[in-house]
Amino acid sequence: MTATTTTRDEARPRTSGPRKLPPMLPGGLPLLGHSVEMRYRPIDLFQRGRDRFGEMFSLKLPGTPVSVMMSGPKAHQKFFRLTDEEISMREVYKLMTPIFGKGIAYDAEPEIMKEQLAFFHDALRETRLKTYAAGFVEETEEYFGKWGDEGVVDLYQAGNELTIYTSSRSLLGRSFRYKLSSEFQRLYYEMEAGLNLLAFFAPDLPLPSFRRRDAARKRLGELVSAIVRERREKGIGEEDFLQTLMDAHYKDGRGLTEDEMTGLLLAIMFAGHHTSGVTFAWTGILLNQNPQWIGRLREEQDRVLGDSDELSLEKLRGMNLLECAVKEALRLYPPIIVMMRKVLKGFEYGGYYVPPEAMIMTSPAMAHRIPEVFADPNRFDPERFGPERDEDKKNPMGWISFGGGRHRCMGIVFAQLQLRAVWSHLLRNFDFELLEPRYEPDYNRMLVGPRMPCRARYRRRKRRVVVAVA
Repeated sequence: MTATTTTRDEARPRTSGPRKLPPMLPGGLPLLGHSVEMRYRPIDLFQRGRDRFGEMFSLKLPGTPVSVMMSGPKAHQKFFRLTDEEISMREVYKLMTPIFGKGIAYDAEPEIMKEQLAFFHDALRETRLKTYAAGFVEETEEYFGKWGDEGVVDLYQAGNELTIYTSSRSLLGRSFRYKLSSEFQRLYYEMEAGLNLLAFFAPDLPLPSFRRRDAARKRLGELVSAIVRERREKGIGEEDFLQTLMDAHYKDGRGLTEDEMTGLLLAIMFAGHHTSGVTFAWTGILLNQNPQWIGRLREEQDRVLGDSDELSLEKLRGMNLLECAVKEALRLYPPIIVMMRKVLKGFEYGGYYVPPEAMIMTSPAMAHRIPEVFADPNRFDPERFGPERDEDKKNPMGWISFGGGRHRCMGIVFAQLQLRAVWSHLLRNFDFELLEPRYEPDYNRMLVGPRMPCRARYRRRKRRVVVAVA
C-alpha cells in the first residue's frame, strides 16, 4: 500500500470540487504572524494583501485558525449580509460585556439584540431629533462662547470634550448634563481606559484598569437608577434617550431593567461619542488643508440661514454640502478601521471557502481608498457624494464608515446631525490655522483619531451686522 498525505482541504467532504481557502499573505513572524504589523501599520498590511490577491486573502493572527480580509463593494455585501446563524459578533466583542452588561447589545441573543436595536429607532423619531438638534446648537454656542478672540486648541481634545456634553444631554437630559456631566465624563473615560488589546482575550482579569472600569460602570448605573426613580416618582417625562428606554417594552411585554437601560445608554454612547469627536477633528484638519472648501461651505451657510443665525433641524438638514464634507472626512479617516466577525457556519465566496471558527474582517480605512470605487481616492473631494456623482450610491456598500446591512450603526443620523450643528457654528464664527507639520492617524487607539498634539490656532471672525430697513 502506498502512503498518502491528506491536506486539510482534502479532509473535508467535497460537494462540488475542492474547497480552497483564501490565499495567505506571505510574511509575518513566528507565533505572532502578522499581528505586529497589524498593530502598528494596519492599513499598509491590508493594502498589500489587496494589491496582491484582490477581494479576499488570509492573514496569520494568533488565536484564530484562519483570519480572512474581505474588501470591495461586492465583498462588503457578502460580509454584512451574513446572518446571525452564519456569523457572530458576540465572540468578537466580549471586551464590551463588562461595560454594557450581561445580555445587552453584543452579549444578547440575536433576537433580543434585534429588539434592543429597535429601541434606538424609537429614540431617533422626528420629535426627538428636533430636541437633540436644539441641544446640539445650545451646547455648541455655550462651549465656543467661552473661547476668546484668539487662541490655540487641540482639535481632538476639543471635539471629545464637546461631544461628552452634547451626548450626555441627549442621552440623559438637560438636568443631568448641568448637574453631573463632569462626573459622567470621568466615569466614561475610566470605562474607556479598560478597553485595550488584553480585554479582547481576558476582559475579567484583576487588573487595576479593569477594576476602575467596573467601579465606574457600577457608579453610572447608580446615577441612571436615581434619575429613573425620580422621574417615575414625580411623573416627569423628558425628550431624551433614557425616556425612550423607560417607555420601551420587549415583545413579551417586559419593561427594561435599570441595568439594561444603563447598558444600552453606554452602547449608544460608545458608538457615537468618539466617532463624533474624531470626525470633528479630521473635518477641521481637512477643511483647513483644502481651504477652497471653506468659502463654498460659508456660501451654503448664508444661503440656508439667510439673515438669521437661528438653527433648526430643517436648516441643518438643508446643509447638504456640509453633510458631504463630513462624509468625506469619514471616508478618508474612519474612526473604526477594522470590523470583525467570527464564522459559525462555513461559506463560499469568490471561489474560496471560509470555514467555521475563522475570523472575517473588513477595513473601511482601506476600502474607502479603492480607486475603482472612489475616483482619485486620496483627494479630499466632498462633491463625490453630491447628486451629480453619487460615488457611494453607484457602489452600494462602498462607503462603510458605519458598517452596513442589518447591523449598520444606528448612530449615523445622530452623529451627522451633531457634526453639522458644530461645524455650522464654527464656519460662521471662526477662522483656523493648522499648527502641526503633519496630521497622521494614531493606531494606538481602538478608535483611530489624529495623533496628538493636534493643534490649531483660532481667531474669532467679525460677524456681519444685519441692518433692518424700515
